[in-house]
Amino acid sequence: MGNNQTGPIKVPINASFDTSSSDEDRHEDMKKKDEAYEEIAQLKKQIVELKEALAKAEDSRRRAAADLENSRKRFERELERQQALERESILRRWLPVVDNLERALKAEDGRNNPWYLGVEAIYLQMLDILRQFNVQPFAPIGEEFDPERHEAVATVDLTDEPEGKIVEVTENGYMIGDSVLRPAKVVSVIHK
Repeated sequence: MGNNQTGPIKVPINASFDTSSSDEDRHEDMKKKDEAYEEIAQLKKQIVELKEALAKAEDSRRRAAADLENSRKRFERELERQQALERESILRRWLPVVDNLERALKAEDGRNNPWYLGVEAIYLQMLDILRQFNVQPFAPIGEEFDPERHEAVATVDLTDEPEGKIVEVTENGYMIGDSVLRPAKVVSVIHK
């Protein structure tokens, strides 16, 4: 059958192999590996730089969000303050109307008079509206004079009363919460 040879292959002694091409291939492979390693190193460096840039951007975003939140809170506080000032201004303008109704009721002693009952109903309604805004009248008779809460419109020399004692209120004061909306106009004792 055929030429089946078994055993080692015989190469003639004068045969030569071209090894230069395999050295070039190895050199080329090494060069490509070095280039690949260099590219990987550059990509790793870029990844590190991008991570740092992302961290900085995230930090800037957090700071901007915090600044925005702080600005929103500041705006809300300022808005509340402005609303409170405007509310107090309007309420202060209403107080003389309440005072005049009170004076009208004191001047007229007609509990059975329909006019008196109508004015009294309006006066009580106005006081109720003031209470809804946390405004309370105060009449400090017997208290010691306090320039933060009282406005002296007159003084009297009463030797049997301590100096600074309030003996008459000519116009009620009003508090809004813990603050004075309008000081009470008072007559206090002074020793001459």
